[in-house]
Amino acid sequence: MTALGWVLVGTACLYNIAAGFNDGGNLLASLTAGRVLTPGLALLLLAVGVPLGPLLLGTAVARTVGTRIVDLQAQGVGGYIAIVLVAVAVVLLSWRWRLPTSMTLALVGAMVGWTVAAGGGGQVHWGSVELVGAGMVASVLVAALAAGLGFQALHRLLGTVSHRRVLALARAQVVAGLVQAVAYGANDLEKTIGLVGVAEVMGSSRGGIAFNGALPIGAAVLSFLTGTVVGGRRLARRVGSGVVRVRPLQGMVEQFAAGSVVAALALGGIPVSTTQAIDGALVGVGVGERASAVRWGMVRGMLGSWLITPPLAFALALGLRLASLHLGGRP
Repeated sequence: MTALGWVLVGTACLYNIAAGFNDGGNLLASLTAGRVLTPGLALLLLAVGVPLGPLLLGTAVARTVGTRIVDLQAQGVGGYIAIVLVAVAVVLLSWRWRLPTSMTLALVGAMVGWTVAAGGGGQVHWGSVELVGAGMVASVLVAALAAGLGFQALHRLLGTVSHRRVLALARAQVVAGLVQAVAYGANDLEKTIGLVGVAEVMGSSRGGIAFNGALPIGAAVLSFLTGTVVGGRRLARRVGSGVVRVRPLQGMVEQFAAGSVVAALALGGIPVSTTQAIDGALVGVGVGERASAVRWGMVRGMLGSWLITPPLAFALALGLRLASLHLGGRP
């Protein structure tokens, strides 16, 4: 692979380091909020489970990101770098405010904005864009519903069980946490796998994109874990106690619900955000206990962050490309 190819791979890894700040922080918050798993064990679960996602559930999401929203390779080197850096900028801004946002929404917004700016609206696969939007909404609502109903059912079932036995059951959170980590690897991580797969082709003479290759998966895993260790703890402290005070049983239910929803959508090649599914599930278990247990101010802040992310990324990418065209740059 050429030096240019490695620059593009590095750009994709920068995106995934930002994902470690944002998504990694939210995962750590989810895994440790029930106070069953220590931060060290939570990191170990991520290190083990995340790489298993694409290996066990395939790389359909990576293919969607690389080719089925826009033809990322056709945007050229400048377009590739600009799209990725716009998504990174939007996410880092949200991280600076300690609010989780969606890496998926930032990336898709940047892709569409850059492509549309040069009159390339016809090059956007709008059906895939709509599928991403529908998947996002469904992941939040279904995770919230599943977590709420699941917690209520367990609460009734265990109503006469001693506190000690409930805590013993809640230790199954190790399994739930692993499910969540695998689901993340099969969906969110694959955005970077898709980016690295495209970068590898743009920087070499090879023809087809190997989304399941060693370089895309390895680079994605290492950059995500780096971002999680470096910046994820900052967000974890904010989110872990920000949405709802999570007890061990709630944590286990939330993780199973969010992980199952994200993994199911990954099998269909639908990119969604584990961050959003987790937060939806946290609201679900909170409401499952009582609505007043949810810190609705924090929820409104996250909703606002999610809603502003796509148009902000779209506008930044569109403005950047229009400026480059005005200055005589290649489209």
